Amino acid sequence: MRWSGAVSLGVFALLAIIVAAKASQGTDQSVDNSLNRLALRDTGVTDFFKAVTNAGSPTVTLGLGPLAAATFYLLRMRTSAYFAATSVIGAYAIAYVAKKGVDRHRPIWDAAHTISTESGASFPSGHATGTSTLATVLILAAVPLLAGLAARRTATAALVLYTIVIIASRPLLGVHFPTDVLAGAALGTGWTLLCASVLRPWGDRPSAG
Repeated sequence: MRWSGAVSLGVFALLAIIVAAKASQGTDQSVDNSLNRLALRDTGVTDFFKAVTNAGSPTVTLGLGPLAAATFYLLRMRTSAYFAATSVIGAYAIAYVAKKGVDRHRPIWDAAHTISTESGASFPSGHATGTSTLATVLILAAVPLLAGLAARRTATAALVLYTIVIIASRPLLGVHFPTDVLAGAALGTGWTLLCASVLRPWGDRPSAG
């Protein structure tokens, strides 16, 4: 798990270097243009992603992360509480530094192609960072508490699907480049796995005393 986290963070760092050097600009814009045309062809697609994208906003994940940590703490699952707090706060802290360092502009569209608008630096995606972090925290610390293999598999699949949909929504709505969301997912997942390799939350269980 430690190596998986390190590799994922390495991917994030590599993407940050590529984006800062503007080496991916042409490819990013080309893929974004294709996604923009796809979204504009079907209003049902745009309406769906507009509706769900807010479920992965930094406001939501920054609220749910500490809430999960507080819940673990009240259940006397102290390791899981520290794991959740460190993962969520740490991932967003790294993303904040990266946003300031890379300082990438958002995709720019003319009026006919604008689906949604966002402000602030584009790299990495806060939605992708937060959802991948939160989902990984819950998969490692909360899902193992469920009774039954089927329940655990269903919960894991739901969390993975939630993350994929939120990540896909950002470039489809034209508010991020593909490398923004890839970097956010790599950062959130990698940092959380690294925290897990140190804190080992999967053995934590609720305690009455």
